[in-house]
Amino acid sequence: MQDVSIIGGSVAGFLAARELASRGIDVTVYEEHREIGVPEKCDGLVSSRGMSELGLVPPSNIVQNEITKCRFFSPSMKEVVVDARNQNVIVLDRSRFDKYLAEIAARNGAKLELGKRVSSYSQNRQQATLKVDSEEISSQILLDCSGYESFIRGGGGQTLQAAQYLVYGNWFEKSTVEVYVDPVEAPGFFKWVIPLSSEIAKIGVAGEGINSFGIMDAFVKEKGAVTFRKAAAPVIASGAIKNFVEGRIAHVGDAAGQPKPTSGGGIYTGGFGGMLAGRASAEATKSKDIVKLKEYESSWKEKFADEFRLQLYARNMFAKLSAKQLDQLMEMIASSDIPKKISEEGDFDRHSIAIVRAFGLANIFSVMGLVISSELKNLLKI
Repeated sequence: MQDVSIIGGSVAGFLAARELASRGIDVTVYEEHREIGVPEKCDGLVSSRGMSELGLVPPSNIVQNEITKCRFFSPSMKEVVVDARNQNVIVLDRSRFDKYLAEIAARNGAKLELGKRVSSYSQNRQQATLKVDSEEISSQILLDCSGYESFIRGGGGQTLQAAQYLVYGNWFEKSTVEVYVDPVEAPGFFKWVIPLSSEIAKIGVAGEGINSFGIMDAFVKEKGAVTFRKAAAPVIASGAIKNFVEGRIAHVGDAAGQPKPTSGGGIYTGGFGGMLAGRASAEATKSKDIVKLKEYESSWKEKFADEFRLQLYARNMFAKLSAKQLDQLMEMIASSDIPKKISEEGDFDRHSIAIVRAFGLANIFSVMGLVISSELKNLLKI
């Protein structure tokens, strides 16, 4: 019997494996694909501080770009510009980053099985059992880090339809991220541009019930860009699942709904989940006390639950605004000191800090007024 088995070779899985192996625990990571980092998981936007908290210093060949500015556009292209230099945001080559994490886990003693699909798993009081291809494998603890498919199977919230393209273009600036908010084109989310250089960018869109590839194709045509790669990229932005741990099995990363509700980014928050799950699994294995696995869930929620609650509130509030109201909001922000406050006081990994400190109660109530006004108008139409 193995000590710990991990399903999924990506950020959460490999950071959990690193923590376990470095503590002398027998751990094996099962990855269904035959190459780590393929297909690429996400756009790789993260802060240097977030990397440091995960105990990582990515080599220069993994960092594709540094972001110093973000431009937000309303439906009628009203613009808000935020100086992001204080946030120390970088763009990672996700394929190379995952390989880098695999190398670290392996160096600490973790085992890795490629091309091994876990079709099902179960547990009893003595062990967890995985069905890997035609083989059954027993383990004291199982960490499910297999991503959004597990999130959906486990009854998690809604995932958003999304597409991600790699393109050649000349309309964007090398160090500037672009975010396009439009409740008609991308209801509940937005369209984005993340440059890798002055001519190459990752672009994408996510939203509720949208034709994501159709929207991206139209955007590429509008900008006169050339597409090198297209990929479906479902986004989890509905918050964490209720329970991460049940007996000997724990869900971690995307499988636990740990991406940020405001942006769908999960490298930092899911990676932290991987670290905490690995440490708790090691303690549970060494002490033969499976209850200690629960410490992973309580520690993650202590760190992120309030943050996620506010992010969900903010996202749901903004999602209720009409195109006209979003234009009004962008005008209000652009003419205020909010962009300056976000630049000075914001935190890329904790969006609630930017929301509360930058907006302040008066401005938040102004936005709430727009939402309430919209809901009242809808009620009058019934």
